[in-house]
Amino acid sequence: MTEHEYSLGYKLNKVCSRPAQDLVSLAMSKSGEVAHVVKEPKHRVVSICRDFSLLVCSVLRLKGIPARLRSRFATYLAQNHFEDHWICEYWDGTNNRWVAVDAQLDQVHQSVLKFDFDPCDVPSSSFIRAGQAWKLCRDNVELPKSFGFRQFNGLPFIKGSLIRDLFALSKYEMHTWDTGWGILPHFISPIAGEDELSLLDELAEVSNSSDSSMALKLVSSCEEIKLPSDWEYSQFPTLSELYAAL
Repeated sequence: MTEHEYSLGYKLNKVCSRPAQDLVSLAMSKSGEVAHVVKEPKHRVVSICRDFSLLVCSVLRLKGIPARLRSRFATYLAQNHFEDHWICEYWDGTNNRWVAVDAQLDQVHQSVLKFDFDPCDVPSSSFIRAGQAWKLCRDNVELPKSFGFRQFNGLPFIKGSLIRDLFALSKYEMHTWDTGWGILPHFISPIAGEDELSLLDELAEVSNSSDSSMALKLVSSCEEIKLPSDWEYSQFPTLSELYAAL
């Protein structure tokens, strides 16, 4: 194993942290400072959009504010592309609406991406819900290859995002690459046929409407997407295993 391969494997393993508590503990252990102190890059935790959103979601829930993660596609991370991205939504009781927060965006992102909105109130036009993305492609409004990241795109990619979004709506915060069960046996799982397309059309309606009650019902009872009763977190592939299988 080369030094580069070891370093990459180490970083991939760190990105696999699931609970918010693990992320906070890891952040504190790297520098010895409390988690909220701004740290030098070498003392920071290797993280992805899901991790930033999970931390914000956890803090909001701790304060009694309804919050949830969402699997979506951002219009502002790449030109002419809908980039796979996770955010946090919280309930604004004063204005009776869910507010989208992109906790990953900072001044560095602003200087590069030049976005013109408040990261603590991302407009819906800048964030496409997974179910909405599915419908746009099925209605031939957008090209499926425009949704995803790097070489991973198309309806099979949106399919995975859609299913994970339903779990997120049910307060089951998956990792962005969780696969291995039901109609999602692999990270990119081809669509089996017309019956599966019809099912995904129905699932997309729930994601697009953000119906958390129906999402919970589906992930609990729909045979094609519900987790096996004896499923353990350890059965999800690690990021290292995922890359090795691609």
